[in-house]
Amino acid sequence: MKNLHLLAISVGMAIGSAAMAEPSVTLYGILDRGVSVSKLQHQSAKVQMTNGNWLSNRWGLMGQEDLGGGNSVFFKLEQGFNLSNGSEATAGKAFNRETALGLSGEWGKLGLGRFGGLSSDCGTFSILGGAAYSTSFSTIGNMYGAFYLTDRYNNSVAYVTPDFVGLQGHLMYSNGTDSDEEKWSQNSHYYGAGLTYNKDKLSVDVIYELLDHKGAVDQDKTRLLNLGASYDFGAFKLFGAYEYAQHAALPGIEFAEEKMSEAYNAGKANNYHAFSLSTSVKAFGGDLMVQGQYVFGKNKNDDKLEDGLDKQFNAYSIGGGYLYNFSKRTLMYVQRAWGKAHNALNLAPGLSGWNTSLGVMHRF
Repeated sequence: MKNLHLLAISVGMAIGSAAMAEPSVTLYGILDRGVSVSKLQHQSAKVQMTNGNWLSNRWGLMGQEDLGGGNSVFFKLEQGFNLSNGSEATAGKAFNRETALGLSGEWGKLGLGRFGGLSSDCGTFSILGGAAYSTSFSTIGNMYGAFYLTDRYNNSVAYVTPDFVGLQGHLMYSNGTDSDEEKWSQNSHYYGAGLTYNKDKLSVDVIYELLDHKGAVDQDKTRLLNLGASYDFGAFKLFGAYEYAQHAALPGIEFAEEKMSEAYNAGKANNYHAFSLSTSVKAFGGDLMVQGQYVFGKNKNDDKLEDGLDKQFNAYSIGGGYLYNFSKRTLMYVQRAWGKAHNALNLAPGLSGWNTSLGVMHRF
């Protein structure tokens, strides 16, 4: 009887351990659809059915398995799409937003795959803060209208330290932002290092990033320093962010002519300072947010700009949004923004004008 009793205990413990180690997989997604009215300088007004105004449309799979000893393995596969026609957000990619496989434990968190840079406002490893709605809604009125924010990068590895009384370190490297099939000196690399502090009502982030543009014919290294902070006063929350961008492409606009793009965005490109100040407050059962941006700088390509082209530039915008939650998963939003660009930033459409949107977002 004693042996049978011990056998029963052993079997029970084995079953319990197997149950604890059972992996979990979650299907999730976001559906965001609305209508937008916009008017850019020197262009006609547009009325459009728009996708992902508040948050981009996506679906994904994520899972985790307990390995024992406080360690676990995790994965995340996330794809973006256009709700209006069902097309891929990025043609040719099965999971364009994020593909990550990693390990986590008391020693920290390590991830491998494709994910957003530290200042990208995209995915698992981004730590961008300092703004009420960051990159949501339109370029006019959000951080894209003033800041150079990094992108999603292939062939990446990221590490997050354990939490030390609210302080965490963040490191990320891409062995080839697009591809690493050439020799190392011909692949474009990304390097990122950051610190975050989250304690009680205060949040702070400091990020340094470098894009070496190896393999590019004529492109200096882009260096970025981002600072962000927020404090919850109870009645309202205040946000602030700053960026210094060196040898970076102009923010918020794209030139139709390759000649203009090379003059302003190749070589030494541009140095500029960007600022964001915003607040959020509970109002009428929802969340009211107001966010403003300002950027000024100078092009550094003395040998590329033709006579008459502006070296200096500046732009500013202000936007407001209101979110009302019908439930934990469904909300309605309304937004309005206005912006004005000068000198070099006004040579292509994108930052001078206004926009407004109304829509619904649902999570599953």
